[in-house]
Amino acid sequence: MVESAAQKRPFWPVWFYFAGLVLAEWLAAGASRGPGMLVHTLIVLAALIHAAYLSGPAARMLSVLALAPMVRVLDLMMPQTFVDPVWRFPLVNLPLIVAVFMTIRTLNLRRQELGIQVGFLPAQVLIAISGPVVGVIEHRIIQPQAMAGSLEWSEVLLPALVLMIFTGFSEELLFRGLLQNTAIAVLGPLGGITYVALIFGAFHFGWQSGADVLFVAVVGWAWGWLAWRTRSLLGVSIAHGLANIWLFLIMPLTAGG
Repeated sequence: MVESAAQKRPFWPVWFYFAGLVLAEWLAAGASRGPGMLVHTLIVLAALIHAAYLSGPAARMLSVLALAPMVRVLDLMMPQTFVDPVWRFPLVNLPLIVAVFMTIRTLNLRRQELGIQVGFLPAQVLIAISGPVVGVIEHRIIQPQAMAGSLEWSEVLLPALVLMIFTGFSEELLFRGLLQNTAIAVLGPLGGITYVALIFGAFHFGWQSGADVLFVAVVGWAWGWLAWRTRSLLGVSIAHGLANIWLFLIMPLTAGG
């Protein structure tokens, strides 16, 4: 009965959770991360408790939604000065990968539902090519410091692999795979893709650039639509990884960023 009701009418509480995530990210981007971490923690607890009183698509969406602020709390807890940027991504995203696969198993989701398949390879190649373009544009917006000292293979190989696996694969698996799949079941394709893209953009508040948040949200929407249409995460995962390789490695070392 609960499941059919959730499917027949909009599940409006998800937008309160989105507002909470935006508030948490805005607070975390300020001088003290504590308030943002607190709000994120409250969202995790609220979403899991709420999910326990529901069933069907809405319960699955809230269970998955709790993963996003959970990972952000782990990221915000990470020391800023004692952890090498190269290792920050694995330390945060390795637990994310484990949690995502545990959730997939718990919810009995098939890999084809989540886009864990090759799909039409020429289309995936074209999608992947968008990555460097995204990286170049975002570098012009936020201009981060390089994660390597030079473009020598010995310097860039490890950071490039880390960015490809622990941002490209792991984040696309969560956002365009698990979260988007469960959001579409509740909000429909347009609503689900938009919802996830907005969260993806909000999680970039830390760069303190409204232009970057908007740009990332638009890119997230495009990648979400492409993943949904092609039923594959391959292209968007590679694109995401390449975007960050250009953003954090190639552009800072070639454009004087």
